[in-house]
Amino acid sequence: METIGIIGYGSMADMMVQKWLEKRVLDARQFMIHTRSETERLHQLKEKHDDVNICSLDELSASCDVLFVCVPPLAVLDVLDQLHPAKKAIHIVSVAAAVTLDKLTQHTNQLVSRYIPTLTSAVGTGVSLVAHGVTVGDEEKKRLNRLLSAFSIVREVEEDRFDAASNLTSSSPGFIAAIFEEMAKAAVRNSELSLEEAYEFLTYALLGTGQVLVEHGLTFAETVNRVATKGGITGEGAAVIQKQAPQMFDDLFTQTMKKYDQLKSQIDEANKHH
Repeated sequence: METIGIIGYGSMADMMVQKWLEKRVLDARQFMIHTRSETERLHQLKEKHDDVNICSLDELSASCDVLFVCVPPLAVLDVLDQLHPAKKAIHIVSVAAAVTLDKLTQHTNQLVSRYIPTLTSAVGTGVSLVAHGVTVGDEEKKRLNRLLSAFSIVREVEEDRFDAASNLTSSSPGFIAAIFEEMAKAAVRNSELSLEEAYEFLTYALLGTGQVLVEHGLTFAETVNRVATKGGITGEGAAVIQKQAPQMFDDLFTQTMKKYDQLKSQIDEANKHH
């Protein structure tokens, strides 16, 4: 029976554990969790599943097969430095943005992979991005895929495309929410609709659009064409977006990519002092 270690227990770690338990992919006894602060989330998990092991870093590295490091980017390498050289092979999976495989391998001699989770996995959908260190073999890749497939579609992406890809998988629910928040407010400014109505109408439109795209295999462009009749109202609105949105999205990518680079520099800086 494989043992899954988790360091740090924030919302993503909680989402993963809850999905594995819910789907019966793993049993509570298979988890070993180490966290510096016992959060409310962890207490709730313990109340429901008292077989979950809360343990020290040393116990973790002595017993687990796969170890998910779910701490903020600037803390990842510190955590790896604190792990005692284990007697057995552990597959370490880092969940942080901007901490490269190269950096990870400088701080551990274990197998390393990166995984970018997404909030949408909480409802059993979304794409999990993975990238593997050169020494990770097929067995380990398969095992990680099996774990992550319980709640998401798993896609392996080369690391140099990771940041742009995670804008589209991990950050995009936040971007989409920000866009539709603005659309809802515009509806209220330009009509007699209430904000609650605008939220409700848009939320169901979003849900349905996603389902139509997936189930009918439509592209975005095909969807626009299906809804927009020649010379009609939807076409007018779509034309405004096609004219003004490219600049906004180019800026979004410019800013986020700059942020990834800053984060990488901070991680480099922090580790010069080691």
